[in-house]
Amino acid sequence: MKALNKKERKKANVKFTAMFSVTLLLMFCCSFFVLRIAHEGVEVLEEKHSSYTNAFKNQAFVTFRIEEIIDKIYSLKKGKRTINEQKNFQGLISGIRMDIEKMIKDETTELNEFALYEQLLIQVSVIQTTIDLFKEDEEDRRYSQLLLERCRDKYREDRLTEGNKKEENE
Repeated sequence: MKALNKKERKKANVKFTAMFSVTLLLMFCCSFFVLRIAHEGVEVLEEKHSSYTNAFKNQAFVTFRIEEIIDKIYSLKKGKRTINEQKNFQGLISGIRMDIEKMIKDETTELNEFALYEQLLIQVSVIQTTIDLFKEDEEDRRYSQLLLERCRDKYREDRLTEGNKKEENE
């Protein structure tokens, strides 16, 4: 006994198999693209993590060096130093500042994570110039005071000698 709807069943079976195969193929393709995109996403995230970690380390290093500059500026400002010591300290500060500027120039990315540090370094340069000007003015002031004291002493001596001569003449 043969079924009367054998052709319809066979046609339905082929249709089902074709739809099932297309669905499986579509799911396989979608899964492949999802996994590929996820893998690329993970790579991008790892790259960004590496970039941010590197930037954080560089920022920490720059912060440490700027603190070192601030300590040196404070000690330069507070301590009594000769002109040579002053110039040596300024040279050390300038050297550290230039190293930081070079590192920032080498490491600058599109994120501008060092913009604040660049502004701080500009301020350090201004502070150094100001300290130099104050030290020069202080030296000029000391020299002028020394000359003034000499003039006063000479004036007092001249007045004393004039007074002594008048007493002798009388």
